[in-house]
Amino acid sequence: MDPIINLEKCVGCGACVRDCLRSLFIVENGKSHMREGICIQCGHCVAVCPMDAIRLEGAPEEEIIPYEPSAFDIPADHLLNFMKFRRSIRHFQDKPVEKEKLSALLEAARYAPTGGNQQKTRYILLEQNKDELTELALKTLYEAAERMDTDPALQSAKRYQPKWRSMYPAWKEQGKDGLFFHAPCVLLTISRFPRSNSGRLDAGLASANVELMAHALGLGACYIGFFTMAASLEPELYRRLGVGEEEAVVSTLAIGYPDVKYYRTVNRNPADVTRL
Repeated sequence: MDPIINLEKCVGCGACVRDCLRSLFIVENGKSHMREGICIQCGHCVAVCPMDAIRLEGAPEEEIIPYEPSAFDIPADHLLNFMKFRRSIRHFQDKPVEKEKLSALLEAARYAPTGGNQQKTRYILLEQNKDELTELALKTLYEAAERMDTDPALQSAKRYQPKWRSMYPAWKEQGKDGLFFHAPCVLLTISRFPRSNSGRLDAGLASANVELMAHALGLGACYIGFFTMAASLEPELYRRLGVGEEEAVVSTLAIGYPDVKYYRTVNRNPADVTRL
């Protein structure tokens, strides 16, 4: 998807020249032209052109939305309060999440920034097969807790030992879901570059977008680190999920309608900032 310049619209203002990360544009004879080079399809040229003269070849035209303050801008104090009021939800209603809202969550995820605009993060949505994977994950954590006293590789998770020992029996004997809290769906964020800090960060940023969008849609979400840990311990979980050898589950979000109501924000520790 290389940029295409509509020379009839172009006025040679140079906005694309200034904003292109790869310096692929040049103004000659009052018009913008492309140099030779590798375009990462970030779309900055499309967004910055005041004359709407640039498009990415093959990119969906309907995704380009002109900026309108009333539709795009959020007052900073409202946005900060929105983020402060967000909570991790662990009580969910027995109610499915509509397909339209799931689509909105994924739309928020794919518009998160990615290193080099690689856009290689992918997602797995658990709905129908959630119980089967819940049991395997809880069993994996239970077995890890049983060998934790003798396995040096598990010492960093020692504080979870009592919890991991209790969750699987509660699931088997009482049907209690201490992993996903009976959320109707679970979204896994998969990095295709797990050995890259950028790849993992990309997946994390997408997850953050999903959580905030869930809050905006009246849904609740909770990061389920235990499942992410179980997936790293049990290869069978990756196999059943269809996660490849060069991939990794970076984050797991339980999502659904909250069965709890909050009335105020809470305090947090002050930001730990070093100024140099």
